[in-house]
Amino acid sequence: MLDAGLKAKDIDASIICSAPEYDKQRTPAGTIVEYLGLNPKPTFYVETVCSSSSSGLRVAYSLVKAGLHKTVLVLGFQKMSEISSADSQERMGRGSDVMWEAPFGTMMPAYYAMHARAHFHRYGTTEEDLALIRLKAATYGMINKKAVYQKGVTLDQVLSADVVASPLKRFDCCANADGASCLIVAHKDVAKSVSKKPIWILGVGAATASITMSGRKSLTGLTCA
Repeated sequence: MLDAGLKAKDIDASIICSAPEYDKQRTPAGTIVEYLGLNPKPTFYVETVCSSSSSGLRVAYSLVKAGLHKTVLVLGFQKMSEISSADSQERMGRGSDVMWEAPFGTMMPAYYAMHARAHFHRYGTTEEDLALIRLKAATYGMINKKAVYQKGVTLDQVLSADVVASPLKRFDCCANADGASCLIVAHKDVAKSVSKKPIWILGVGAATASITMSGRKSLTGLTCA
Protein backbone atom coordinates (compact mmCIF):
# COMPACT_ATOMS: atom_id res chain seq x y z
CA MET A 1 0.00 0.00 0.00
CA LEU A 2 2.91 2.32 0.70
CA ASP A 3 4.42 1.54 -2.71
CA ALA A 4 1.12 2.37 -4.40
CA GLY A 5 0.49 5.46 -2.28
CA LEU A 6 -2.76 4.00 -0.95
CA LYS A 7 -4.25 4.00 2.54
CA ALA A 8 -6.46 1.41 4.18
CA LYS A 9 -9.58 3.42 3.29
CA ASP A 10 -8.66 3.11 -0.41
CA ILE A 11 -8.82 -0.71 -0.37
CA ASP A 12 -12.29 -2.01 -1.31
CA ALA A 13 -11.67 -5.68 -0.49
CA SER A 14 -8.89 -8.12 0.33
CA ILE A 15 -8.05 -11.70 -0.57
CA ILE A 16 -5.77 -13.70 1.74
CA CYS A 17 -4.14 -16.78 0.24
CA SER A 18 -2.23 -19.70 1.77
CA ALA A 19 -2.13 -23.46 2.05
CA PRO A 20 -3.87 -24.25 5.36
CA GLU A 21 -2.76 -26.01 8.55
CA TYR A 22 0.89 -24.92 8.65
CA ASP A 23 0.10 -22.15 11.12
CA LYS A 24 -2.12 -22.29 14.19
CA GLN A 25 -4.56 -19.61 13.07
CA ARG A 26 -7.86 -21.07 11.89
CA THR A 27 -9.02 -17.81 10.31
CA PRO A 28 -5.96 -16.08 8.84
CA ALA A 29 -7.96 -13.73 6.61
CA GLY A 30 -9.89 -12.17 9.47
CA THR A 31 -6.79 -11.86 11.64
CA ILE A 32 -4.57 -10.32 8.96
CA VAL A 33 -7.05 -7.70 7.79
CA GLU A 34 -7.68 -6.69 11.39
CA TYR A 35 -3.95 -6.12 11.92
CA LEU A 36 -3.78 -4.15 8.66
CA GLY A 37 -6.74 -1.97 9.60
CA LEU A 38 -8.83 -3.05 6.59
CA ASN A 39 -12.08 -3.75 8.46
CA PRO A 40 -15.00 -3.45 7.75
CA LYS A 41 -14.19 -3.99 4.05
CA PRO A 42 -14.91 -7.58 2.92
CA THR A 43 -12.15 -10.16 2.95
CA PHE A 44 -11.94 -13.64 1.42
CA TYR A 45 -9.70 -16.62 2.05
CA VAL A 46 -8.54 -18.48 -1.08
CA GLU A 47 -6.79 -21.85 -0.93
CA THR A 48 -5.63 -24.07 -3.77
CA VAL A 49 -2.57 -25.54 -2.01
CA CYS A 50 0.62 -24.39 -3.79
CA SER A 51 -1.21 -22.20 -6.30
CA SER A 52 -3.25 -20.31 -3.68
CA SER A 53 -1.79 -16.89 -4.46
CA SER A 54 -2.21 -17.37 -8.21
CA SER A 55 -5.84 -18.28 -7.61
CA GLY A 56 -6.21 -15.23 -5.38
CA LEU A 57 -4.94 -13.01 -8.17
CA ARG A 58 -7.49 -14.54 -10.55
CA VAL A 59 -10.32 -13.95 -8.08
CA ALA A 60 -9.20 -10.34 -7.54
CA TYR A 61 -9.10 -9.77 -11.30
CA SER A 62 -12.63 -11.19 -11.58
CA LEU A 63 -13.95 -8.92 -8.80
CA VAL A 64 -12.53 -5.82 -10.47
CA LYS A 65 -13.60 -6.93 -13.94
CA ALA A 66 -17.14 -7.58 -12.71
CA GLY A 67 -17.31 -4.10 -11.22
CA LEU A 68 -17.88 -5.27 -7.65
CA HIS A 69 -14.70 -3.57 -6.39
CA LYS A 70 -12.20 -1.10 -7.80
CA THR A 71 -9.22 -1.87 -5.58
CA VAL A 72 -8.46 -5.35 -4.21
CA LEU A 73 -5.45 -6.25 -2.07
CA VAL A 74 -4.11 -9.78 -2.61
CA LEU A 75 -1.84 -11.14 0.11
CA GLY A 76 -0.20 -14.57 -0.10
CA PHE A 77 1.66 -16.03 2.85
CA GLN A 78 3.02 -19.24 4.30
CA LYS A 79 4.23 -19.76 7.86
CA MET A 80 5.89 -23.14 8.31
CA SER A 81 8.30 -22.49 11.19
CA GLU A 82 5.81 -23.27 13.96
CA ILE A 83 5.73 -27.01 13.24
CA SER A 84 8.35 -29.71 12.75
CA SER A 85 9.54 -30.95 9.36
CA ALA A 86 7.71 -34.23 9.96
CA ASP A 87 4.45 -32.42 10.70
CA SER A 88 4.97 -30.21 7.66
CA GLN A 89 5.43 -33.24 5.39
CA GLU A 90 2.33 -34.87 6.86
CA ARG A 91 0.27 -31.78 6.07
CA MET A 92 1.70 -31.68 2.54
CA GLY A 93 0.64 -35.29 2.08
CA ARG A 94 -2.90 -34.32 3.03
CA GLY A 95 -2.92 -32.08 -0.03
CA SER A 96 -3.79 -35.26 -1.88
CA ASP A 97 -6.68 -37.66 -1.36
CA VAL A 98 -6.70 -38.49 2.36
CA MET A 99 -8.53 -41.78 1.78
CA TRP A 100 -6.71 -43.33 -1.16
CA GLU A 101 -3.20 -41.78 -1.25
CA ALA A 102 -2.11 -39.81 1.83
CA PRO A 103 -2.25 -42.84 4.21
CA PHE A 104 0.42 -44.57 2.11
CA GLY A 105 3.10 -42.01 2.95
CA THR A 106 2.95 -39.72 -0.06
CA MET A 107 4.60 -36.32 0.42
CA MET A 108 5.58 -33.51 -1.92
CA PRO A 109 9.14 -34.68 -2.75
CA ALA A 110 7.76 -38.15 -3.57
CA TYR A 111 5.05 -36.72 -5.81
CA TYR A 112 7.45 -34.44 -7.65
CA ALA A 113 9.92 -37.31 -7.98
CA MET A 114 7.31 -39.30 -9.89
CA HIS A 115 6.69 -36.33 -12.16
CA ALA A 116 10.44 -35.94 -12.66
CA ARG A 117 10.85 -39.62 -13.60
CA ALA A 118 8.00 -39.31 -16.10
CA HIS A 119 9.65 -36.20 -17.57
CA PHE A 120 12.99 -38.05 -17.81
CA HIS A 121 11.31 -40.89 -19.67
CA ARG A 122 9.33 -38.72 -22.08
CA TYR A 123 11.78 -35.93 -22.84
CA GLY A 124 15.20 -37.34 -21.98
CA THR A 125 15.72 -34.90 -19.11
CA THR A 126 18.69 -35.72 -16.86
CA GLU A 127 19.67 -35.18 -13.24
CA GLU A 128 22.20 -32.62 -14.43
CA ASP A 129 19.37 -30.64 -16.05
CA LEU A 130 17.66 -30.49 -12.65
CA ALA A 131 20.93 -29.53 -10.98
CA LEU A 132 21.36 -26.60 -13.35
CA ILE A 133 17.98 -25.25 -12.24
CA ARG A 134 19.18 -25.25 -8.63
CA LEU A 135 22.44 -23.67 -9.70
CA LYS A 136 20.54 -20.86 -11.42
CA ALA A 137 18.34 -20.30 -8.36
CA ALA A 138 21.37 -20.10 -6.08
CA THR A 139 23.01 -17.59 -8.41
CA TYR A 140 20.00 -15.27 -8.15
CA GLY A 141 19.83 -15.85 -4.38
CA MET A 142 23.35 -14.52 -4.01
CA ILE A 143 22.34 -11.14 -5.45
CA ASN A 144 18.96 -10.87 -3.71
CA LYS A 145 19.23 -9.48 -0.18
CA LYS A 146 15.73 -10.72 0.61
CA ALA A 147 16.37 -14.31 -0.52
CA VAL A 148 16.03 -17.07 2.08
CA TYR A 149 19.28 -18.61 0.86
CA GLN A 150 22.05 -16.31 -0.29
CA LYS A 151 24.87 -18.83 -0.64
CA GLY A 152 26.01 -20.20 -3.96
CA VAL A 153 26.41 -23.89 -4.75
CA THR A 154 28.41 -25.80 -7.34
CA LEU A 155 27.13 -28.33 -9.81
CA ASP A 156 29.06 -31.08 -8.04
CA GLN A 157 27.51 -30.17 -4.70
CA VAL A 158 24.01 -30.42 -6.13
CA LEU A 159 24.65 -33.71 -7.93
CA SER A 160 26.36 -35.35 -4.93
CA ALA A 161 23.82 -34.23 -2.30
CA ASP A 162 21.76 -36.73 -0.30
CA VAL A 163 18.80 -38.26 -2.13
CA VAL A 164 15.38 -37.22 -0.80
CA ALA A 165 13.18 -39.07 -3.31
CA SER A 166 15.01 -40.26 -6.40
CA PRO A 167 15.83 -38.49 -8.65
CA LEU A 168 15.36 -35.46 -6.40
CA LYS A 169 18.23 -34.61 -4.08
CA ARG A 170 18.49 -32.20 -1.17
CA PHE A 171 19.22 -29.13 -3.28
CA ASP A 172 16.37 -29.95 -5.69
CA CYS A 173 13.79 -29.60 -2.90
CA CYS A 174 12.59 -26.41 -1.27
CA ALA A 175 13.01 -26.01 2.48
CA ASN A 176 10.29 -25.18 4.97
CA ALA A 177 10.19 -21.41 5.36
CA ASP A 178 8.10 -18.38 6.20
CA GLY A 179 7.28 -15.77 3.61
CA ALA A 180 4.70 -13.39 2.21
CA SER A 181 3.99 -11.20 -0.79
CA CYS A 182 1.34 -8.65 -1.61
CA LEU A 183 -0.02 -6.90 -4.69
CA ILE A 184 -2.93 -4.62 -5.41
CA VAL A 185 -5.28 -5.25 -8.31
CA ALA A 186 -7.16 -2.14 -9.35
CA HIS A 187 -9.45 -0.77 -12.03
CA LYS A 188 -7.52 0.97 -14.80
CA ASP A 189 -8.67 4.40 -13.62
CA VAL A 190 -7.22 3.77 -10.16
CA ALA A 191 -4.06 2.19 -11.56
CA LYS A 192 -3.34 5.19 -13.76
CA SER A 193 -3.85 7.59 -10.86
CA VAL A 194 -1.45 5.87 -8.44
CA SER A 195 1.23 4.50 -10.76
CA LYS A 196 3.27 6.03 -13.56
CA LYS A 197 3.87 2.58 -15.00
CA PRO A 198 1.13 0.14 -13.97
CA ILE A 199 1.29 -3.54 -14.88
CA TRP A 200 -1.65 -4.50 -17.08
CA ILE A 201 -3.22 -7.95 -16.77
CA LEU A 202 -3.87 -9.20 -20.30
CA GLY A 203 -5.40 -12.50 -19.27
CA VAL A 204 -5.73 -15.08 -16.53
CA GLY A 205 -6.24 -18.84 -16.61
CA ALA A 206 -6.57 -21.88 -14.41
CA ALA A 207 -6.95 -25.64 -14.67
CA THR A 208 -7.41 -28.58 -12.33
CA ALA A 209 -6.03 -32.09 -12.68
CA SER A 210 -7.02 -35.22 -10.77
CA ILE A 211 -5.98 -34.95 -7.13
CA THR A 212 -4.81 -38.58 -7.19
CA MET A 213 -1.82 -39.71 -9.23
CA SER A 214 -3.74 -42.80 -10.33
CA GLY A 215 -6.39 -40.59 -11.87
CA ARG A 216 -3.96 -38.89 -14.23
CA LYS A 217 -3.42 -40.15 -17.76
CA SER A 218 -0.10 -38.29 -17.94
CA LEU A 219 2.39 -37.16 -15.29
CA THR A 220 3.86 -34.53 -17.63
CA GLY A 221 0.71 -32.49 -18.22
CA LEU A 222 -2.83 -31.76 -17.02
CA THR A 223 -4.54 -34.43 -19.14
CA CYS A 224 -6.73 -36.66 -16.95
CA ALA A 225 -7.88 -40.19 -17.62
